[in-house]
Amino acid sequence: MNELGLSPYAHRAIRFLGLREGLSCTLKIYSIKYGDDQFDRARFDPGLELAIREIPPADPSAGRLGVGFAILHQGKIGDYVVLSWWDRENELPTRVFLRDGRQWRPADTSESFCVWDIEVIWFERGAYLNSVLCQKGASMQDYLAAHITA
Repeated sequence: MNELGLSPYAHRAIRFLGLREGLSCTLKIYSIKYGDDQFDRARFDPGLELAIREIPPADPSAGRLGVGFAILHQGKIGDYVVLSWWDRENELPTRVFLRDGRQWRPADTSESFCVWDIEVIWFERGAYLNSVLCQKGASMQDYLAAHITA
């Protein structure tokens, strides 16, 4: 514990797991893992499926290009799915889901993404700015090809 009685920050492995295509949105999928246990992708599948239902259909005329990302976070106190998609050209709607036992549910009002998730979100902001919102040579392929591993 630190002087404030909080656990000190420790790095967590971030891995790019690939693209999830389908419906009207292509998602970059990441994992974040606390501790030494192996990352268990299968236990996140129901939560990811639940989260994906939140994404509205792509609508380029409204600035919803059909791209985003999901973080499958195997955390210290539980499992989280953080889902974000780009909308209205430069906005990032985000939904968080948690696993209670075997069931997944939407986050309560006091539950959100954490400092490790923000590392991915920050990277994705830069990738989106540099490849989609740049003035010349905007490329959805460049955005989808950019990913963080830390």
